[in-house]
This record gives sequence, C-alpha cells and structure tokens, in this order.
Amino acid sequence: MRLSSLFLGLALILTGCGEPTIPTEPPELTSPPKVATSGFLTAYTEETIAMPVKELRSFMQDQPLTGFLQATQNIANPVESKAIQGQWPEPDAYRWLKLADGHYVIERVLENTDAYFKYQVFIFTNATGRGVEQIVGEQRFVPVDGGTRFEWTYNVRPTNFVTRQFVRRSMDEIEAYISGGLRGFATAANAIAEGK
Repeated sequence: MRLSSLFLGLALILTGCGEPTIPTEPPELTSPPKVATSGFLTAYTEETIAMPVKELRSFMQDQPLTGFLQATQNIANPVESKAIQGQWPEPDAYRWLKLADGHYVIERVLENTDAYFKYQVFIFTNATGRGVEQIVGEQRFVPVDGGTRFEWTYNVRPTNFVTRQFVRRSMDEIEAYISGGLRGFATAANAIAEGK
C-alpha cells in the first residue's frame, strides 16, 4: 500500500509540474555522467541495407539518420544540431540537438569505427530529464549477403526505481520512433543502391 501511494504521489507531482519552460538558448555543457553499463530499459530495431559497410557509413554522413525520424505523440524530432566541442562524429565530440518543440538535448560520441557507433545523451531540457539519467545509443554495421545489417540499440537508464516504472511505459513509443526512422533511412539508402 505504501509503495502504491508513493507511485500515485509521484504521478501527481509529475503531472502537476507539466512540461518544463522552453529554453531561449541551448543549455550549458556540463560534465556527463559516467557511461552506464547496466540498469537500462532497451529499445531495438534493425534493417538490412543493400550497401557495403563503408558505403553505408558514407551515405549516413551525407544523409544523417536524424533526418528520417518521425515525431510521435510524445517525442519531438530534432530540427537543428551544432557541434559544441570536438569534431562530430569523432570520439569525445559533443553537440546539441534542438527539437521541434524548442527543447534541447546534448549528446557526445563515445566510439566511432566503421562497424560501430556509440553515443551518450545526457542533458535534456524537456520532461525526459525528470526521469532519465542518460541514454546510451549503439549502432552496429554488420556485413551480410547483399549488404549491411544496421542494428540500432537505444538503452535508456532511468534515474531511479520509481521513475523506471514511468519510463517503462514509454519504451514501446521509443522503439516505434527509432524503428520508423531507421526504416525511412533504409528505404532512402536502398533506393540509392538500386539506382546504381
């Protein structure tokens, strides 16, 4: 009974808080948290693209995956990005993404090789920041017959046990969001490959 009262109280607090004020400028870069290796809720999607890995990664530089994402009821699309430290997408580079609703996130590159790209999202000016400590994204590029299997894992780490219950309810929407984006990207890449 006590635990359910706690959840109800938190739900009322979060509902009453509403959406944070839309910032007038990007947030300041602060030190990121240590990259988490556990405690995640995970969304996953994959697509096979008719390009070898190097060609696919080159296409991705010209046509960023963020341009293929489709907004959902609760997830706004990125509309602008700017590198704020280092050379994106090299390791330890940082950038902010401005979202269509006026909010921002800050992310950094953790690893970048031909076969693997890993990044961390750790500053959120929207309501996500109330319940999510960080997101660790991983993109793998696996050679297969006829091209490359692009695997995208989106690891969301809630701030604590209580917020985990709320974040868990959003995971289907998050998976639909990344799946739709990767599907659109794959369609565009495959169209280029077929035109050659």
